[in-house]
Amino acid sequence: MYQFVIPVHHVTWSTRSVLEGIYEKYKPKHIYVITSENEIKILKDKSNYWKIKNLTLLDEDNFFLNKYGLTKNDIVSQITQNKPNYTPGWLYQQIIKLGANDAIDQLDEVFVVWDSDLLPVNSWPILDKKKEKFALLQDKSYGNQDILNSWKNLIINVLGINPVEDERGTFTSHHMIFKKKYLKSLKLKFKDHFKSDQNWIKLIIKAANIYGSFGEYWTYASWVNHINNNDLNYYPYEKYGLTTERFYDDGNGLFSRKFKMHYNFDEQEDFYPSYSSIIKFIDKNYQFPPSSLSFETNIRHTKKKDENIHLEEKRSIWREKKTYDKDNKIL
Repeated sequence: MYQFVIPVHHVTWSTRSVLEGIYEKYKPKHIYVITSENEIKILKDKSNYWKIKNLTLLDEDNFFLNKYGLTKNDIVSQITQNKPNYTPGWLYQQIIKLGANDAIDQLDEVFVVWDSDLLPVNSWPILDKKKEKFALLQDKSYGNQDILNSWKNLIINVLGINPVEDERGTFTSHHMIFKKKYLKSLKLKFKDHFKSDQNWIKLIIKAANIYGSFGEYWTYASWVNHINNNDLNYYPYEKYGLTTERFYDDGNGLFSRKFKMHYNFDEQEDFYPSYSSIIKFIDKNYQFPPSSLSFETNIRHTKKKDENIHLEEKRSIWREKKTYDKDNKIL
C-alpha cells in the first residue's frame, strides 16, 4: 500500500474515475490531492459520494508556505521563460511533485506521483518481485524535439550527467515512483551547480529559465540512474505502453459523447462518471482493454503539428481532428 500524490489543475469530468481507479487498482495507503482552494470546495462537495478513502486535499497556493515561506504566486512570478504551450502553472505542478516530500510530513520514504488525467485500466502492478516499478507509456519516435532537447540540455549541463534513455519509450511516464533520498540529493545537486544557498525551488526555476523548459520525470529518473541504476526499475514500453491511448476530451469529446449516449446521460446532471461505469464502457468498445487512458483537457492537444503528435494520440480510437480560429472556436 503506497501513498499517492496527485496535483490537480482543475476538477474535470474524469477526476472521479481517475481517483476511484487508483483506489480500485492500487488500494493506496493515502491519496494527497494538491489543488486550488476553489477546486478543493468542489472536491469536498462531490467526493463524499465517490468510492475512495483516505483522501486529503491540500491548497496549492500555500503548499510551500510553511516549509519555505513561499506562495504559489511567489514561485510562478519568477518564471520568465517558457516554451510554447507550457505555462508557469505547468512548471509549478512539476515543482509540487518534486517538493511533496518537503511539504507533506506524513509521506513515506517511497511514494507515487500520478498525473490527474491518467486512468488505470489494464494497468501495471507497482510492486513486482519486491521492486517498485513504473511503466513507460510514451513512444520516443514522436513529440516536440525542441522541448525534449531543452530538457536534455538541462540534465546534461546542470546535473552533469547523461540523461537515461530507453530504446523505445520516453521517461515522460505520467506517473513516477519517488524516493525521498534521491529527491534530497537531486535538490542538493541544483544547489551545488549554481553554487547557491537559495532553496531548490528557485534554482529549478532558474535552470528552467536558462534552458527554456524542464521535465521533472526524466530529470528524476536520470538522477536515480546516475546514483544507483539498480534502483531505477520500470516496465518497458512494449509491456504496457503499446496499448495505452491519449486524447483530448474536455467532457465533450468523442469518448464522452459516446459514453453519454450509451448511458442515456441527462445533460442537466453533473458529469462525473464513476470508474466502474467507465470500465464497463471501455469493455464494450475494446476487444483487448488498454493499459491506461489519458484524458487531455488542454486544447493545445488538438492543434499540434502532425510531427509533434505522440503515437499514443495517433492510434487512439477517440482522437478527433479539429481546426480552430484565433479565438479557439471550432471552425
